[in-house]
Amino acid sequence: DGGCAFPGCDRPPRWTDGHHIRSWLAGGPTCLDNGGLLWGFHHRLIHHGDWTVRLGHDRKPEFLPPAWLDPQRRPRRHHWP
Repeated sequence: DGGCAFPGCDRPPRWTDGHHIRSWLAGGPTCLDNGGLLWGFHHRLIHHGDWTVRLGHDRKPEFLPPAWLDPQRRPRRHHWP
C-alpha cells in the first residue's frame, strides 16, 4: 500500500495502522482482502464518524461520505500517483 487509503491523504505507510473493513468482532477475517491502511485521524473518522469504507468491484477501498456532506453518498477513492 502507498500509505493511508483515505481520499487525498498523503500520510506514508509508517504512519498508518491496518483497518479491518468488516470488523473482526463481526466475523471479518484478518487478511489483505479485508483491510487497508489508515492513519490515526482517518481511522477514528471511520470508527467514530459518519464515513463508511467498503471494497469496490476492483477490491480497492472506497469511502462513502456522510449524507450531510454528499446526500447521494457517492464513493470516493484515493488516487495515488
